[in-house]
Amino acid sequence: MANLTDIFPAASSTNVLEVLQGTCDGRSITVSSGTYTLTNVTSVQNFSTSYQEITGSAITYTPPDGTKYLSYRFDFMWDAENYSGISHFKINIDGTDIPKSGKTYSLNYSGSSHNHGNWVTSMFYVFDLTASSDDVANGKFANWTSGKTIRVYGRDYNSTTWKAQVHYNVYYSTLAISQYTTPNLTLIAYS
Repeated sequence: MANLTDIFPAASSTNVLEVLQGTCDGRSITVSSGTYTLTNVTSVQNFSTSYQEITGSAITYTPPDGTKYLSYRFDFMWDAENYSGISHFKINIDGTDIPKSGKTYSLNYSGSSHNHGNWVTSMFYVFDLTASSDDVANGKFANWTSGKTIRVYGRDYNSTTWKAQVHYNVYYSTLAISQYTTPNLTLIAYS
């Protein structure tokens, strides 16, 4: 009988330079490019019709030498606070929005004003660090050698109905308990 490695040989190399991943509970994570402290998220976040930073999503990051692509992923609980919870999200880097990262979330509208449900969702974008010149709005960079701050912004569609909130788990377990849920953040640097 053959060994498993004879059938599925291990790759001779990988293009992953580093993975920074953690729960947003204030922990510090050390990787080859430095030590990063994630935000300590301890409560539900309600929205308004103005964009606001989603707690836990911000990180100031410097990729390691040789990085060609940087994957950013922020996983969080989304909840339709009432009606269908129509809400909008976008990724921003150093004050510039990335329009192609935008997402809208909502649930089925049934006409009553109560929680309709929630789910874990993600904001995700892959930055290109191989560009000949910076095109920040499209996430392309020629020379990313110092810290840039990546964050997610969110807002409600409407100020009186279709409200949403994040970091909230509705009817958790068989006890029908609702509680805040801590988000997670992942960055992967590729060569």
